[in-house]
Order: sequence, then structure tokens, then C-alpha cells
Amino acid sequence: MAFGKILKAKRLQKKLTQEELSEKLLISRPTISSWESDKTLPDISNLLKMSVLFGCSLDDLLKEEIKLTTKTFKTLTYANGMKDNLPRLKIQTEKKTLIPKGVEVMANVNMETGEVNFFIEQEDLEKLK
Repeated sequence: MAFGKILKAKRLQKKLTQEELSEKLLISRPTISSWESDKTLPDISNLLKMSVLFGCSLDDLLKEEIKLTTKTFKTLTYANGMKDNLPRLKIQTEKKTLIPKGVEVMANVNMETGEVNFFIEQEDLEKLK
């Protein structure tokens, strides 16, 4: 379930209208509508306010959203050979997948532990679906 559906369900459980929720959060009603339709996401301060208001954890509000954007890979290596003089990144899950041209894969490296976290910006992530 995407964040918007979770928010709407929590709001309806509390028997609040979008207008009433917006007043409690000190924001506009169209902002609530934008969140519920998954056009935008709230900032952390509004997420914290909602978790208090709804009596739930941030995980309860965001867990499904995080599931939708997180994937664990078995291996992450450069593909054999080059194309257009650029190495291709190969991600292996259940099947082999090549990252399409134009998708930028970035990495954070912990220099103490050697741990590498690869990430893709949200707009590029949409190209992988």
C-alpha cells in the first residue's frame, strides 16, 4: 500500500476530513489531497506530527512505501564488455538485469568498513520498473 492510501486509512479511522487534518497539521487542505493521491510526500516534521496524531510509529506510516522502493540484490557487477565506450552495470536478482542507458547509479562508500551502498535517484528508478 502506498503512503497516500495509508494516510487516508489512518485519517478515516480517526474520522477526520482532509480539512480537519490540515487544520491540526497547520497546512493547507490541498496538501493533504496531494499526499493522499501520492503526488507528493510530507516532510519529516509533518510525518512526526501525524505519527503522534494517529498514535502510530513512522514505520506504520512509511513501511509499505519503503518496501516499494527497496530491493536487495544478490550481486552487483560490471557487465562483460563495453557499449558506447561505457561499462554496463549488471544487477543479478532472480534474473540478470542490465541497467538501461541514461540511468545513473551512484554509491556511498564507508571508508572504515568498506561497505558500499548503491542508489538510484527516484526519477531513474521509475525507468527500471
